[in-house]
Amino acid sequence: MASYPLGFRLAQAIGISGAAWLSGNIAALSMNVTPALLRSRREDNVPPATVAKQWRNMFENGKTQNPPIAVAVAASFLYLAWSVRSGAPLFKQTAYSRSGLFSAAAVLTLGIIPYTLLAMAGTNNALLEKAKSAPEISDTETSRLIEKWTTLNAVRGYFPLAAAAVGLMASFV
Repeated sequence: MASYPLGFRLAQAIGISGAAWLSGNIAALSMNVTPALLRSRREDNVPPATVAKQWRNMFENGKTQNPPIAVAVAASFLYLAWSVRSGAPLFKQTAYSRSGLFSAAAVLTLGIIPYTLLAMAGTNNALLEKAKSAPEISDTETSRLIEKWTTLNAVRGYFPLAAAAVGLMASFV
């Protein structure tokens, strides 16, 4: 493996570590942030409208930050796939298609985007509406939506984690 050019090695580092970082970033929201929001509601009597607004702020930060990172990570994986395609100078015969594995890692990384749009949009939109509502919004409904979002988001965090694992496997087959 020492014969790979520096650009290839950098793309591996960016793809694998970037996907792992993205997974952790997403998972931290479900493991730390939303439980803290719900706890502040229960223990500190923070109004549900305030909790919904805090969730909205967290959501907007993630919406701004994570998709560009996913695109950069996927681009790294696609460069790797292109570099090891059949006929390329870095191609070597292996039991698995390294190009296919790197491509799969790219698709898994970008999978957070359609997953968010398809599986999470309803919950996201409902919570965003709660954040716009008057202070007398329902505590039960807000908490239920945040709990549902927490679960959906945890699932979303597995996409880039799987991408990191597949990228790592492609690097060593």
